[in-house]
Amino acid sequence: MSTMRYLINRLSKGAICCMQRNIPCKSPAFVRSGNIVFRGTSTQSGGKSSPHSTLAISTASMDGEAVKIRWKDGSIAKFHHIWLRDHCQCEQCYNSATFQKEFNIVDVPLDIKPINVSIPGENYLSVQWPDSHETCFNAAWLRQHSYHTEQSTSGLKKPDQIDQLFLWNKDTIETNVHNPFNFTKVVSSDDQLFTLSQSIIKYGFAFVENTPTKVDAVEEISKKLSGHAMETHYGKFWEFSNEVLEHADTAYTASYLRGHTDNTYFSNPAGLQMLHCVGHQGTGGMNSLVDGFFVAEKLKKDDRVSFDFLTSTTIPFQYKSEELHLKAKGPIIELDPFNGTISRIRFNNYDMQTLDCLNYEDVAQFYKALKAFTALTCDPENQLWFKLVPGLLLIMGNWRVLHGRSSFTGKRSMQGCYVNGDDFFGKYRARALALNKN
Repeated sequence: MSTMRYLINRLSKGAICCMQRNIPCKSPAFVRSGNIVFRGTSTQSGGKSSPHSTLAISTASMDGEAVKIRWKDGSIAKFHHIWLRDHCQCEQCYNSATFQKEFNIVDVPLDIKPINVSIPGENYLSVQWPDSHETCFNAAWLRQHSYHTEQSTSGLKKPDQIDQLFLWNKDTIETNVHNPFNFTKVVSSDDQLFTLSQSIIKYGFAFVENTPTKVDAVEEISKKLSGHAMETHYGKFWEFSNEVLEHADTAYTASYLRGHTDNTYFSNPAGLQMLHCVGHQGTGGMNSLVDGFFVAEKLKKDDRVSFDFLTSTTIPFQYKSEELHLKAKGPIIELDPFNGTISRIRFNNYDMQTLDCLNYEDVAQFYKALKAFTALTCDPENQLWFKLVPGLLLIMGNWRVLHGRSSFTGKRSMQGCYVNGDDFFGKYRARALALNKN
């Protein structure tokens, strides 16, 4: 078993312990859950909350269809009985080797009710079920995953994720510019690789300097970040120039490219894109980036009607050639269904399909909203311009950042690849646990 797999296994087991009735509750070794790390959720040594910690449980009682918990800081939350039973992670209910549930919801009644709840130490909640099953929840884990608050003296809030997004326009990103990462250090150091991943998530992009101009270098970075590159109709890794139109795409020409995201015609667009200009004999060819999340938030503030329309209206996109016709639909601004935050931008005017899907009464509002959003992406105050040169690799988040290019003369040679977003974030979370990044 690899070191990373071993650490993840231990960390996952520490979230909840469950045992048969009358068997003492053992203190979990760590207080983290699954593959996600949050700020503010780690406890003192050995994974135990201090008896005086605000994460410690003060009282626990049954309250209708839920268990009511009061923490030391006065915060109160309720957990449904069926939710507590569903989240049992004993050996019978959860496979810690695969991190998957074994429990089947059909095996218990929906109105299941504990016969007793207790606090065997302020750090744990013990729940005894009618079939003699007993589940022990760590207080910090419950606090982290609380989905209800009744009242609080200090505010019961979801802990912040380890990384906060930095939304930017031209001025703010230029005054908070981060130095390029070094290729050799990134491929040889887990800490540097983790920091690179953090930067991509935080800003939506990052640069890696001293990158060799052979396509093997792009492949090596993609493997480090996600395990492998994403195979598409463009291939797994690209080497192309504007002298040959290899695909039916404006990006393969020397024309000006407005800001856009890629793969809008995929049901799940690539999470990352890497671009490396390995040679240019000519003029022009400047690259631009726009923070789509910043633009969307600005639209939300300035024109809420247009923002709401673009988050709720499904738009068709396509890629069409003689050999392939890809289609996908989605809102231009996609919201996280759990917390309502902006989670993805799907915006590419080049790939937008014939808009015969709109209701008659919605057409005028759609174009008003589309123009408002597009105008923000075209505003120079929201655009970061720079020149890609041999040795400077650009890695950008395709779910967030729009990229464009000025027109150019001469031959311009490029390398690159796509990376699946789920693979990238999955590797990032696992690496965070392995490196104990709190």
